[in-house]
Amino acid sequence: MIEFVSNTNFAPSNPKAENVGEPLHLQLGHKSEVAQPSYEEVFAKLDSPEIKTRIGHLLKQYPVEQGALLEVLWIAQSELGWVPHAAVKWAAQICRCSPAHAWGVATFYTMYKHAPTGRFFLQFCQNICCHTAGAENIISIAEKKLGIKAGETTKDNLFTIVRAECLGACGNGPVMLVNDDFATDVIAGELAMPLNVGLNEERLDKIIAWCKERAAKMPLEPKREPLGGVTGAVHGEPQTTDFAPAPPALGVKATAGENGVSIVWKIAPEVTVLAVERKNGKKWELIGNPSVKDKEFVDANGKSGYEYRIIATSGERAAKPSAVSIS
Repeated sequence: MIEFVSNTNFAPSNPKAENVGEPLHLQLGHKSEVAQPSYEEVFAKLDSPEIKTRIGHLLKQYPVEQGALLEVLWIAQSELGWVPHAAVKWAAQICRCSPAHAWGVATFYTMYKHAPTGRFFLQFCQNICCHTAGAENIISIAEKKLGIKAGETTKDNLFTIVRAECLGACGNGPVMLVNDDFATDVIAGELAMPLNVGLNEERLDKIIAWCKERAAKMPLEPKREPLGGVTGAVHGEPQTTDFAPAPPALGVKATAGENGVSIVWKIAPEVTVLAVERKNGKKWELIGNPSVKDKEFVDANGKSGYEYRIIATSGERAAKPSAVSIS
């Protein structure tokens, strides 16, 4: 009820209205106010057969269109390079929610950019772990090397520097993101973040040089799969059956008794099929398929010293075999 009342029953407002919310350039660290393109300009770039196909696949995966909002916003950003106000309105129309709700979502998540940036968007973490590890010094060095302050873009439109809150890589502090990739070093010609290796001036120089070399070799940054490869498919299609295994059965314990061997286990709610196997020589043999509601399975022919395991399946995804238990 809450899901429908608060958002999905509101008819979208006039998409040509320009004021969606307060400008974000200050709170995001950008030094100049952002000129907003018109709805017509944004719509012309997003109204392509390819995008319509991608969105069509996405909307089929959710019981209500609003569920696809994060991904639709991400598609807009992948095409435009950022998310202007008009793109938020466009996403609200696609997902049949109010523009105010879409605006709240777009401004809540820091992965959405509300201002155009250079080709290499350098986000330097300034939160406490990185701060105590020398983030302020690294940011100052980066500003001097690139000739800009945090929140600005170089004249060649190659680099933008911003300060960011926790990037979730505290063990590598100070740390940065280059576009969507963590980077504290360059190894074998690729951006890398080795375990417990943080930024210093030498590694920062290597990263900047990597960016410049890449720009010289590639006039345009290659497009990535819009959802970052999360679905294991293209254009937001359903996940492949081997995208992730089902959760395995845990706590498997086999106990020999007068009536055979009793096997107990614990499974996740999404498991749909269970298979109990007993080892026979070097092979595993299926001895039963208890219901997922069962808590125990008895092997009437079992004896002390027999080995058992359980394989759980969720839909078409089979889990790894459980740990072996000896009765």
